[in-house]
Amino acid sequence: MDVLKVETLDDTMLIAARTVVSEVPCPECGLLSTRVHSRYRRTVWDLATGGRPVKVELEVRRFFCGEPSCDREIFAEQVGGLTQRRARRTNALRALLTSIAIALAGRAGARMAGLVGVPVSRSTLLRILRALPDPEIGQVTVLGVDDFAKKRGNSYGTVLVDMDTHRPIDLLDGRTADDLATWLKDHPGVQVICRDRAGSYADGAREGAPDATQVADRFHLWQNLATALEKTIRAHRSCLQEVSGQDAPIKDDIGSGTEPVQRPKTLDSYGNERPMVARTHERYAQVQELRAKSLSLNAISRELGLAFPAPSASTPTPPAQTNSWPRPSLAPASWMSSSPTSPAGGTRAAATPSSSIPRSRLRDSPAAAGPSKAGSSHCADTRKYSKSHVHRPNPAASPAGS
Repeated sequence: MDVLKVETLDDTMLIAARTVVSEVPCPECGLLSTRVHSRYRRTVWDLATGGRPVKVELEVRRFFCGEPSCDREIFAEQVGGLTQRRARRTNALRALLTSIAIALAGRAGARMAGLVGVPVSRSTLLRILRALPDPEIGQVTVLGVDDFAKKRGNSYGTVLVDMDTHRPIDLLDGRTADDLATWLKDHPGVQVICRDRAGSYADGAREGAPDATQVADRFHLWQNLATALEKTIRAHRSCLQEVSGQDAPIKDDIGSGTEPVQRPKTLDSYGNERPMVARTHERYAQVQELRAKSLSLNAISRELGLAFPAPSASTPTPPAQTNSWPRPSLAPASWMSSSPTSPAGGTRAAATPSSSIPRSRLRDSPAAAGPSKAGSSHCADTRKYSKSHVHRPNPAASPAGS
């Protein structure tokens, strides 16, 4: 390969080169060919130099294959250690990006690649990861089996872990007994199966590896113990008595009493500070200290900046309280109707039961608003009602009795 020129373009180093080999073997049949079909220019990226990306513009040739039985009639030449078929990066650059993708994956890997002079996107690194072949599953003696949620409540799968290396080795699409049994039959030699308490995994382990020993892993043992303890405490909640007053001192084996270890009230159950609770306790202590000095509430509020809010214009003013309230009448005077003269000569009003008068009309009546200037005759008329709601004539008020 001849290098034609090397130049710097902005932040990129450009290298122009071409191949000069006279004969190239066919990648399909291996027959050497010297017949050139055409030439074309391809671009590949190489490792950075001095912190700058290196771009290689390589002129390569296409050759005819002279073997009649070969399926490939035309092929392009490759430069060993530099190019591959349909590759836009050199082997060295691809190995570097693969290592970065395995260690840091997407976004973090893209930032690291930019620092070493190879700017790529996170999607490129993820594609490189997905293109890697799956590692071979060797002999597994202790197998860990557990499920995982692909979509919680809808779809689940199974993860298989080599407990000797603590690395996942395979993923199953489901979590049924048939899936696990099929995998165990394809990979014999499992001696111990560490699983959770699911019945499907138990059936699959018995079917796929009947000679293997099934054990429960430590996580699920603690989880099952915590669940059983919680159910027991809830079932016997009524048997627990609340501790009244101060906590009793803890006595050691010798019998001496020690003060109980109490968690500050400003900390939560995880030991984290609760700012709002701490401020409330501090403000309460300040109020109590000033209250002990015989200060009034207004003085305490001014001292601590807790002044009561002034009433706004929209705040309704409460009605003034009086010692006596006017007695509402049952009916207005206009509703009183005169009747024919009684035998005693008095005027008798029509008997109107109070139950027939609507309450809304009683509230809206002028008599309910209290006495007025003409309230003397009005009150005299309203007093004519007795407990039986029947008018009784007043001889002193009637003209005939005067």
